[in-house]
Amino acid sequence: MKWGPNGEAVFARTYARPKGDRSETWAEAVQRVVKGNISLVSPQHLEPAEPTYLAQAIHNMGLLPAGRHLWSSNADNPRQYLMNCHRAGWGEHLADHFCFTFDQLMTGGGVGANFSNSYLEQLPMPAGRVELHIVCSPSHPDREEFAQHLDPSLPGAAVAVHSVEDSREGWVDALRQILDLAEMSTTSELVLDVSEVRPRGSLIAGFGGIASGPAPLVELLVNATNIVNDCVGRELTSLDAMALDHAIASCVVSGNVRRSARMSQKSARDNDVLDFVTCKLDDPTAHWSTNISLEIDDLWVEQLQHGQPQATAVFTAAVQGMLSDGEPGFYHSDNAGRDEDGDVRATNPCGEQPLEDWEACCLGHVNLAYFGKDLDGAIEAARLMTRFLIRATHAQLDDPKQRAIVDENRRIGVGLTGVQEWAAAHEIRWSDIQDSDELRFFLQEMARAVDNEADYYSAQLGINRPVKTRTIAPTGTVSKLAGVSEGVHPIYARHFLQRMRYAADDPKLEEHRTKNRHIEDCMYADRTKVVTIPTRHTILDQYDNDLIQSVDEISVDDQLAVQAFFQKYWSDNAVSFTANIDPDTSHTELAKALKRWLPHLKGTTVFTDKSRPQSPYERIPDGVYESIAEVLGGNDQVG
Repeated sequence: MKWGPNGEAVFARTYARPKGDRSETWAEAVQRVVKGNISLVSPQHLEPAEPTYLAQAIHNMGLLPAGRHLWSSNADNPRQYLMNCHRAGWGEHLADHFCFTFDQLMTGGGVGANFSNSYLEQLPMPAGRVELHIVCSPSHPDREEFAQHLDPSLPGAAVAVHSVEDSREGWVDALRQILDLAEMSTTSELVLDVSEVRPRGSLIAGFGGIASGPAPLVELLVNATNIVNDCVGRELTSLDAMALDHAIASCVVSGNVRRSARMSQKSARDNDVLDFVTCKLDDPTAHWSTNISLEIDDLWVEQLQHGQPQATAVFTAAVQGMLSDGEPGFYHSDNAGRDEDGDVRATNPCGEQPLEDWEACCLGHVNLAYFGKDLDGAIEAARLMTRFLIRATHAQLDDPKQRAIVDENRRIGVGLTGVQEWAAAHEIRWSDIQDSDELRFFLQEMARAVDNEADYYSAQLGINRPVKTRTIAPTGTVSKLAGVSEGVHPIYARHFLQRMRYAADDPKLEEHRTKNRHIEDCMYADRTKVVTIPTRHTILDQYDNDLIQSVDEISVDDQLAVQAFFQKYWSDNAVSFTANIDPDTSHTELAKALKRWLPHLKGTTVFTDKSRPQSPYERIPDGVYESIAEVLGGNDQVG
């Protein structure tokens, strides 16, 4: 096993669990993950040497379970939250969607939702105002952090005081009380006491991490009350509902344990869709907690091809948004739903998994960079990951309606990473993948192994066969462990600045300070620091320069063509892919490429390659990496 350039730092920050006065090692984490996974089924449903082979493959990073498994898998903890992503439906009450979203984000899962009018018009509208009063014991050490929200004028004794339990369930219940009262036709008073919420900086024993204290929760409760009060007597619009989800996600981010990941989608045929398309333009920090994507379908694509005015206007605005800020993306729900029985008009936050209402899905990846030309090794890895993920569908799910849909669908996503290195091992440049019969055959053989094992293992376990088995996820964080290209993306640059986010009180920041790395406040999230690390990609040491392309050397048409290649020959779910383009790309050029490829894709995103404040990556010109790294503390391991 060999870490990627910043892999060990990523592991220590994101996945290593505490073990007494230290953090676990990678070898210990691998054993924890494997034991947690195999504990989900009876020993009779394991192959004799399966745990050993699985541990070896993960330790060597030929297999990389998604981050949820690396963080949460633990045979000693019955509450293994292993689902990467969820779709929040809407239900009969206001609280159904928003409390589900809050709950899943706090367990570390990403949440997607469709905010189209056809869904929101079914919701009850807020009928009466909620008068919220927050109280807290004078002795609470964090009291001053939210003192401005403490109301000294409390209602009379007839109004009960509700103490917020210091748990995930307690936080969700506090939000639920506000939303339930908002459905009542008269003004309601609510007193919530946050005295029992543990102080900021306390250890969270079960889920892990550092407690945020009551302040983020208080901020959410106040914001949620203001939002629903502003909507009294009318239906929530898409932006109203998104604002409430954003307040929830902001609270979870401030909670210091996991970053919130969200996807907001809306039908391109809604009459107010242009408000959605432009929702981030006036204020770049607005709705920063979510990706946004237009839901398109066959009818809309046909309307666009025939120049229908509204479709043309929406497409024009979307292309302009992509060129300006990288959003919205496109999600073709008819393409996604062709082999589905249910409604999959929404995806997980990165777009690789179409999901039904309340559905969850779990992911894991085969690191093709590790296998190179070894087809037999890659096939066996894909087979092992199929079994790993099917077992993971038995993991903890607290919501009964989610348990029901997961038991019905058993959706998994065996994904790929290290694709550019794999292509280079076959002496094929990234942009030429689309024309390679050799790589197509490699993928088809792996896909056949996944599907055959899904048939066999599901029958052995006596469960439904997964409705879909294969995917392409971004794999950002887990790919960094091994230092390989992410998902099917080409490398961003040969040399670059990588920015990593930490909770402001994370003790691991001290190590970065000792290496003279630049550390600053995050401009998007409170109580968060951003560390900048000059980095050299390991692919430079493994393959001839002629085989290496960075994304700025590949046309948008070729990028979308390679995405379509993996959609056709690998993923029966979807392909999460961001086409990175020159900021001087014309509207006409991008529009032409999108019109050509959107009918063949389930979803895609386009992002212009220009400097943005605190972007995850920033290209370093060739020839100057060494001098920058000497000043700012380059990556710990080169090559």
